[in-house]
Amino acid sequence: MTLQDQLQALHRQAQHDAEQRRAAEREAQRLAREAGETDFAALMADVVPLKPRNTYYPPPDRSPIKPRRHNHTADDDGENLFFIGEGGAHIDIPATFSKNGQGANDIKRLQAGHWPVVADVDLHGYTQEEAQKVLNEFIVFVQKRGVCGEIVHGSGLGSRGYTPVLKSLVRRWLMQHPDVLAYAEPRPNNDGAVRILLKRPFRRDPYAEDKD
Repeated sequence: MTLQDQLQALHRQAQHDAEQRRAAEREAQRLAREAGETDFAALMADVVPLKPRNTYYPPPDRSPIKPRRHNHTADDDGENLFFIGEGGAHIDIPATFSKNGQGANDIKRLQAGHWPVVADVDLHGYTQEEAQKVLNEFIVFVQKRGVCGEIVHGSGLGSRGYTPVLKSLVRRWLMQHPDVLAYAEPRPNNDGAVRILLKRPFRRDPYAEDKD
């Protein structure tokens, strides 16, 4: 047998040995998978699958409020709306506010986005009276969907004398409104908006008996 014949025979033997090893590995993997499937089936033998409840959970309404600017209905005669005076000196309005100084945690949570913003409104272009009407609508709109909303009022740099009239009005309005617990500027170095936290509206039980 020549040297070339010996080398070819060794090559064929090596290929045969490699194929046997691969076949042995595939068989070992197959046995391991079967053993694992068997064990999982044994573990799940006593598990009873849940019956489908067919319950539909509608997605939360996150559509922005569409304030009415003109043509108010008879319900908007101002009788049940909250207003503050427009006159007086423009005092320095704080960037954050909470009722009775007890809402430091509320302010931190507002700034951290703890509550989802369920609606936002932009007051650019509104007069002070119109802005207050829109704010009344906005408070009701937010309370029907959650407790947190965002108001864009602008920084007031375009106002006469660079006096932030609408910004001051909005923040004074929020500070005095009975349902507003806190407000805070949502983004650093941007005083053109505030994020507000509202009381959850009281819902009277229609089946409760009236007390004399």
